Amino acid sequence: MTGVWTRNKNLKELTVSCLVLMLGSILILNFYLNFRFSRMNEESHMAAARLLEQVMARYPDVEEQEWIALLNQEGEALKGDELLTRYGIFRDQALSVDLAGQQRSLRRWATLLMVLVSGGTAAFLVCYLKGRQRQIDHLAEYIRSVQRGDYSLEIDTNDVDELSGLKNELYKVTVTLRESAERACGQKKALADSVSDISHQLKTPLTSVMILLDNLTDSPNMGEETRQKFLGEITNQLSRVSWLAAVMLKLSRLDAGVVEFHRQRLNVGQLLEQVAERLEILAEWKQVGLELRAKPGIFLTGDESWLAEALSNIVKNAIEHSPSGGRVVLTAEDNAVYTAISVRDFGQGMTPEEQKYIFQRFYRSPYAGEDSTGIGLSLAKEIIERQNGYLTVTSKPGEGTLMRMRFLKQGAE
Repeated sequence: MTGVWTRNKNLKELTVSCLVLMLGSILILNFYLNFRFSRMNEESHMAAARLLEQVMARYPDVEEQEWIALLNQEGEALKGDELLTRYGIFRDQALSVDLAGQQRSLRRWATLLMVLVSGGTAAFLVCYLKGRQRQIDHLAEYIRSVQRGDYSLEIDTNDVDELSGLKNELYKVTVTLRESAERACGQKKALADSVSDISHQLKTPLTSVMILLDNLTDSPNMGEETRQKFLGEITNQLSRVSWLAAVMLKLSRLDAGVVEFHRQRLNVGQLLEQVAERLEILAEWKQVGLELRAKPGIFLTGDESWLAEALSNIVKNAIEHSPSGGRVVLTAEDNAVYTAISVRDFGQGMTPEEQKYIFQRFYRSPYAGEDSTGIGLSLAKEIIERQNGYLTVTSKPGEGTLMRMRFLKQGAE
């Protein structure tokens, strides 16, 4: 209690104000009572004087001391009371010479009542403000706990008072901070996993390059054919590292939210042709045919370069999982709700368990090639979802895989 009293300046000010108000009220009450009693004394005195003057005129033989004794005589005067009442002078207007004692008694009781009422009011306010200060101290300690990273505390009470709104808002802020902290921990873990995966992905080709360079350095008499083979392998490995670095940079920019997508009206048929031309050499090398099935007049809104990047990764994945002599079919569809682009291959397909992880970063299926890094589909999904679309996969073992991109139209959002 002492700590609350010393810290709460408002509590001390209110207590002093209550005491000043109580003293002022007592002084005003006493001043009013004195004024009223003085008026009563004056009126009673004048009434008694008039009555005594008339009676003394009627009975001049009676001594003055006898009249005074009669005025101060105690006891009931039923006939006199009845007479006064008959002419409108009631007992609460009674004429009495000895009013001083009654006045003192009334003043004492009025003062005592005022002290009790004022003291009770002051005590109630003091207790109320002390309780309010304890609640504020509790909230302050709660905030300090949140600052220390302790989000396990909760505010159970929800009374209907001035602090209830503050408690509710504070709890909402705490929940938001806790969720942000959990997301930050998740992102930190994901970043650590990504760094580990990137290190692993870079380590393999760089190690291969170092081994090949050591062989070239240590074997000055190496045959020209072998030397060219080693140099070609080094070039391939460095190209893989360069491509991996470029893709990871794109993913990092997407994760950081610094990519600004340009919304423009795109011809889907032309977009498919652009992707097919980009992957024509890979398809020929894998002996896989590319079929385009897009009706003219199909359009969607998005960023052309980023959508081409996403679609290229999906088609590249389909080519890599197609058997020699197979084919990959690119289809475009359109309706009132969305525009769809489908990529169909006729390779080995995937089990339901594989489909759960197909879009995770650095996931490589058992049938993936040695050069696969497992981030192409992850990047494609990220790009598509950032442009008001979503990517799904349908696959069965031995029947191939269907990747479908759906882009919602503006009226269907």
